[in-house]
Amino acid sequence: MSHSIRTRARYALGTGALLITTAIVAGCSSPAASSPAGSGGSSDITVAMVTPESTGEFYGAMYCGAKAAAAEQGITLNIQGSPGVSTEEVMQVLQSVLATDPDGLLLTVWDNNAFNSTLEPYTAAGHPLVMPDSFLSDDNFVQSIRTDNYQSSYDAAVQALEDFKITSGKVLIVTDAPGNAVQSSRAEGFRDAIADKSDLDVLEFQYVGGDSAKASQAVSSALAANPDISVVFTTNIGAGTGAANGISTAGSDAKLIGFDTASSQVQELRDGAYDALIGQSPYQMGYESTTLISKILKDEESATDVTEKVKWSPWALVTAENVDSSEIAPYLYSSTCS
Repeated sequence: MSHSIRTRARYALGTGALLITTAIVAGCSSPAASSPAGSGGSSDITVAMVTPESTGEFYGAMYCGAKAAAAEQGITLNIQGSPGVSTEEVMQVLQSVLATDPDGLLLTVWDNNAFNSTLEPYTAAGHPLVMPDSFLSDDNFVQSIRTDNYQSSYDAAVQALEDFKITSGKVLIVTDAPGNAVQSSRAEGFRDAIADKSDLDVLEFQYVGGDSAKASQAVSSALAANPDISVVFTTNIGAGTGAANGISTAGSDAKLIGFDTASSQVQELRDGAYDALIGQSPYQMGYESTTLISKILKDEESATDVTEKVKWSPWALVTAENVDSSEIAPYLYSSTCS
């Protein structure tokens, strides 16, 4: 790993599932835990939070940020997450939550088109919708607080080309289905940087969802057909885990750059399976989203005054050289709140 890889953070002020009920306590534990009502809770304001992958560390870190903000704001926060990431799983959870008619909703989805009509009656009734790490294609939400997925991936590709001195070969990008606009932006950002800054050929995207087994098979097959692959980029945790296995099994020396910093990925980075990771700030996404929706519901801020539809969260390029530094710590995901 070249010592010239450096940390980057971008701040742009632009723009039956697991049930966690947190009626606001000062601290919090694992997102899989259920906390009883605390004295700081407010029974007249309830916010629901719905995400995919309820046991994942990314969403666990987001839950921790949301819980901390809810405690400060004195509102009741109910969190429900689906086991997986499919539209069907998240839709089932969302419909169950909407039936309870919460005052406000925090929502993260992987398909940016499928939920528009389901949410329209809820938002039309005057309920605020804030979307950490997500957005809807119809823009029917107050604000989206997320990473600049295109630019972070673009910059990561440029840095990888420079630091690894990659001048030949092919690039393989492993991602979720095209309906996932967030991950499509990551794939496109990386692809466009390769096209702009090198003569490397980018192979067709491999669509594996978040399935590590599918990703492993896709990468193994691609390497067998294209032994000159020099870079593999993955846009989610499952794809990255599978890609690392596929590269190892094939005995390839392809560089692996992944999105996200789950503990397993960080360990693989330390062990050399990854060459770099793009770390997001899910805790901050959860914290800022919950703070915003609480202030709107308490009439401390008006939804109509939120003119910036997107607020970019900071990110960092994590390497074996900087992974243990204090400045990188906020970008390493943990579902244990502290």
